Amino acid sequence: MHRFILGILFFLVGHSIYAQNSSDAGIIAGVNYYLGDINPNKQLYSSTPSIGFMYRYNMGPRYALRTSLSFGNLKGNDLDFDNKYQQSRAASFETELVDFSLQVEFNFQPFLVPLSSRAKRFSPYITSGLSYISSSSTTSSFAIPMGVGCKYLIGKRWTAAVEWSFKKSFTDDLDGLSDPNKLNIGNKFHNDDWISFLGVSLTLQLFNDLQCHAYDRIVK
Repeated sequence: MHRFILGILFFLVGHSIYAQNSSDAGIIAGVNYYLGDINPNKQLYSSTPSIGFMYRYNMGPRYALRTSLSFGNLKGNDLDFDNKYQQSRAASFETELVDFSLQVEFNFQPFLVPLSSRAKRFSPYITSGLSYISSSSTTSSFAIPMGVGCKYLIGKRWTAAVEWSFKKSFTDDLDGLSDPNKLNIGNKFHNDDWISFLGVSLTLQLFNDLQCHAYDRIVK
């Protein structure tokens, strides 16, 4: 699996050499929190910092392919909840998290990229794809990310975005617990644990020596 991830990274970096006028790279930062056996549905519960790096290849005004690598923590404690079963169980966990994702973005407006005369500075978007999650408390797992966000072009080359995403993992052991249905305690969506991220990104558009004059007129 690690060779697969490295292969994707080398492909994207190598491809960007030939497609720099339609790609951008930068940082992502925000908070992670988890939904699972300890925390069935409380949003932003026990949030912890997350930071990472991303690369985006813009396939056109509407679609983009992106990859990201982020680092963070997850934690939870039964004693934070009033449920009698959880108070009696008194389980808790804290785990380090590494998340590699490959996702597709769809822009609701034709977002500004070179050679697009109809492009906009601002666009809401949705995103989904495939993630590979490694934690210190359990074996690695794949996950399905689903997110919504808004992006805005700052000047000619910087793009800022806000995003809220949920990742459905294929493990029920991120919190060290399983079989949550003894008293109908557990994630309402599914027994498997979920990871959520709320944060921002800042990316720099990468260009070669060839500039597009039509693009310059749009951003002025």
